[in-house]
Order: sequence, then structure tokens, then C-alpha cells
Amino acid sequence: MSSGGLHSLATIIKRLEAATSRLEDLASVGGGPFAAAQSAGAVSSGPSNAEQPTPVPPPPEPVQTEIPRSVKEFDERIIEGKVKPFVELTKSFAVQSVIDQVLLVEKEYNDLRVLLLQASACKKPDDDTFGKLLGPLRQDIEAITRAKETNRKDRDWFNHLSTIAEGGVAVGWVTVTPKPGPYVKEIKESTEFYGLKVTREFKEKDPRHAEWVKGFIGILEELRKYIMDFHTTGLTWNPSGVSVDQYRAPGAAAPTAGGPPPPPPPPPPAPVAPPPPPAAPTAAPAAGGGVAAVFAELNRGEEVTKGLRKVDKSEMTHKNPALRAGGVVPDKPGSGSSPAHKKPTKPAKPQALAGKKPTKFVLEGNKWLIEHYENDTSLVVENGDKSQTVNIYGCKNSTIQVRGKVNAVTLVNCVKTSVLVESVIASISVTNSPSFALQVTGTAPTIQLDSTDSGQIYLSKDSLGVEITTAKCSAINVSIPEEGEEEGVFVEHPIPEMFRTTVKDGKLVTTVVEHKG
Repeated sequence: MSSGGLHSLATIIKRLEAATSRLEDLASVGGGPFAAAQSAGAVSSGPSNAEQPTPVPPPPEPVQTEIPRSVKEFDERIIEGKVKPFVELTKSFAVQSVIDQVLLVEKEYNDLRVLLLQASACKKPDDDTFGKLLGPLRQDIEAITRAKETNRKDRDWFNHLSTIAEGGVAVGWVTVTPKPGPYVKEIKESTEFYGLKVTREFKEKDPRHAEWVKGFIGILEELRKYIMDFHTTGLTWNPSGVSVDQYRAPGAAAPTAGGPPPPPPPPPPAPVAPPPPPAAPTAAPAAGGGVAAVFAELNRGEEVTKGLRKVDKSEMTHKNPALRAGGVVPDKPGSGSSPAHKKPTKPAKPQALAGKKPTKFVLEGNKWLIEHYENDTSLVVENGDKSQTVNIYGCKNSTIQVRGKVNAVTLVNCVKTSVLVESVIASISVTNSPSFALQVTGTAPTIQLDSTDSGQIYLSKDSLGVEITTAKCSAINVSIPEEGEEEGVFVEHPIPEMFRTTVKDGKLVTTVVEHKG
């Protein structure tokens, strides 16, 4: 190549470097037509892998905008009409433990309203899903019952706590078919039992207690009427409604339509070693439980004792003195449970170790009180008066003489006790006193026997006109003087125990069954 060509090439390179430097200066200040053209060219260039189209947001979930009539009626008739006035009445005079329990009732009915609102907008779910929806109500019922048990120290208010606890399970009607109304009626009647105790206890002290009972019973009655109007055969669902998963309550915030897409999920965690196999399988309650199991703990009936096992003779303390010395019975071999964490139950004091009650032989007013004597045959009531009564209680292997003419004699909870009576004006009464002996030397118009087995009655000639009545008695014999014999000779006659009853002319006719040999 010639020197002239090389000179021309060097000149061209210098000019290109100057042009490039000039263009770089223009680009650095952001002006000039070239920069605009460059920017436009960048926009009009082909699609880039870094640019992605904005995804279309999903349609918003359906929201219930109008409150159905059944829920409006629940608000007016029960929440506003009954529950809130009852809460205010409770706050005006009750102790804090009762107020706290009533506030739990208010929460319970608010949770019931949420379920009613959801049922009016949703199709009927399966049992597992429905069991999860009932979770708040189940927790409310447990809290109300727990409030009763933890406040037993408030003895003056325990009947109030029991009244609320008894009626708190009424919201369980949502699981009852086909007659939830009668279910609530039964709960109301059982609640009235405790409410009546409150009314009678405070009838003369404070009329607000009776008004309080009436207010709570009014809630249950209004709930029953509401059920008969809107849920006659069970909780009513909406056949044309949405599924429970799609339901959103009124007032819930809807997702924004124009917001950016959510960030991508994080990368999956590194794989971990599989957990070791579990130990012995243990029975655990199901999470959902289904409709049938939701309120199973409320009305278990005989199932309560189903899990109890039969106690082996080797574990019975009354047959093993060594176990009584230890205080705690060891677990049955192979049971798999350890008693180390269990607090031993304080054993009941045997009857043989119970302290002996003090005796009493005293005249209080016009009543003779003879109590808790044992193995004493020298007890004598001297100069009995017509206005006096003799009460004998809790004696054993003793003999009591009542001299003179008294108004009445009673023998209660005595064992192998003998009573010698001269005369009584009204009656002689024997109750729950087995193996008794009674002798009347004068007159007695009536002898009454109740819940007593094995007894001997000796009558004098002057007391043969006596009337003897028995109830739940057996092995009672009456000895009367034998005619023509000397004094002290008696003939024994048993009081009948077997009877035959027939129907004649629409009436029951009872006769004594006689055995003839």
C-alpha cells in the first residue's frame, strides 16, 4: 500500500473518533434529535424477555349485601329484644362472676347470628365443613359451663350460674333435625328447675332475681318461637347460594382490582429427613368431628361410663391392707400409664374410723331429745307430760323407757333399739330403724312404720284398738296377749307383706294373700 493511501486511512479514523466523541457528548446531556430517535428506537424494538403483560385480576368473590329477613327477625326478637335487656339487668345487681357468664351468653348468640347469616347465603355443606363452622358455638358452650364450675365459691349465686349453664346449650338446636323447636323447649324446662330455686330463695329479699330468671327463660322461649317460624325442621340453608368457601360476610374488605400481582412464592425448602415412626398410637378426637360429634359431650348419657374398666381384686384397697398403707393404688401392669404425674385422690374416711358423735339426753321446750346412745339400757324419761314429745335418734343396742302419758314418740335411724312406752295421745312413729322392739303397756291410737325391716311390737290389753300402718316394711310381727292366759303370755302375728290387686268396676281392689298349709 502507498503512503498516500495510509495517510487517507489515518485521516478517516481521526474523523470517526471525533464524530464518536461528539455523539457521546450529546448523549451525556440527554438532548438532541439523536437521543430522541434512540429512545424511540428502543421503544419500537422487538419484544423483550424482561417485559411481561400485566395479568388480569380474578373477579371479586360474591359479597352478601342485603340482610335476609330471617336474620333481621333474629336481631329484633332475640338480640335486641331479649339478650341485651337481660345483660343490662344482670349488670345492675349481680356479682362479677354472673356478669361474666352472661356476657359469654351474649357472645354465644352473636356467634349464632353469624352462623344464621352464613346459612342464608350458602348451600348446605358436608358434615366436616359444618363441624368447623360450629367451632365458635362449641367454645362458647364450654366457656359458659366452665364459668359455673370455676365459681362454686359464690354459693349465694351458684343457682344463678347453674341456670345459665343449663340454658347455654340451647344454641345446639342448629344440629338437631327434624324437631329443633322441641329440643329448645326441653332445655328451657330443665333451666326452669334451677330458676325456680333462685326465685324461691330471693322471693322475699330482692324481686330483681325473679325478674332475672324470667328474662333468661324469655330468651329461650323467644328462641323456640323463632325456630318454629324460620327453621321448623332444622337449620335452613340456601339451595341456590354459594359454597361456604366462596362466602364472604357483609362488610368484609374485597380485594382491589387494579393492584399489582402478588409476589412469586419463595423457593421450596430443602428436603429434610423423614421423621421417625411414631410411638404407640393414641386415640385423639377428630378436628372436625362432624355434626353428630359436635355436641356429643353435652348429652352422652350412659356413654360416660363406657371407658371405665373393671377393677381387679388385687387393686381393691379394702381387700389389700398393703395398698391402704401406700395411699396410691399402682396402675395395672401393662396399662402403659404412669401415676407419677397424677395427684392421688384423698380416700374417703371409713365409717369405722368416723368419730363418735356426742350423746344427748335433754328436754328442750316440750321435746325430749335422746340421741347417739350405744349399748345403754338405763335411759328413762320420768314423768312424761301430755304436751311433750319424745324424739329418739341414732341410738344403737339401747333401751329407752318412757314413763307417763306423752303426746308422741318417734324413733329414727336407730339399730336394735327397744322402746317401752306407757301411753301416747297421738302416735308412735318408727322410721328406718331395723331390728327394733316396741312395747306399749297403756294405750296408743296409732303406730306408723316406714322403711323398716325386722321389728317386734308388743301390745297390752288396753291398746288392742291400735291402728298400725306400714310402708316399705318387712318382717314385722305383732304380739298380743292371749285370752284366758296369765299376764305376759303373748301370741305372735305377722303383718302381711304380700298383696293381690284386681280391677273391679273400674277400680283397684287390693286384698292380702293368705297361705294356708
